[in-house]
Amino acid sequence: MKSLDEIKKIREEKRKELDLRVNLEANTVEKHILVCRGTGCTSSKSEDIIKNFRKLIEEKQIQNVRVIQTGCFGLCAKGPIVIIRPEDVFYSMVKPEDCEEIINTHIIERKTCRKITLQRCRPEAW
Repeated sequence: MKSLDEIKKIREEKRKELDLRVNLEANTVEKHILVCRGTGCTSSKSEDIIKNFRKLIEEKQIQNVRVIQTGCFGLCAKGPIVIIRPEDVFYSMVKPEDCEEIINTHIIERKTCRKITLQRCRPEAW
């Protein structure tokens, strides 16, 4: 059993983590790569996407980046969906082979992967 102080510390850590996911002005160097694991995205290989992101982060020894599987974002026709926080960048129709480009361009170079967003997220496609 944990002490009250340990529980309070865990609570504060989780609040900071959740703040990053909902607060676009979150002041943090940490990034969260949110990957949908709803039924539609899972059937479109979101599990492989999660594995690829985690493998690349480990191989490249990238710090302050977490890959988090989420529930459904509600846009199943555009899945698999990846959202990167705190920038709140939305990538749709992500394929497992896109992970390296997202890591290299978005995480390392700090640029949006226009190739993925423009080709797969055109407004006329919605």
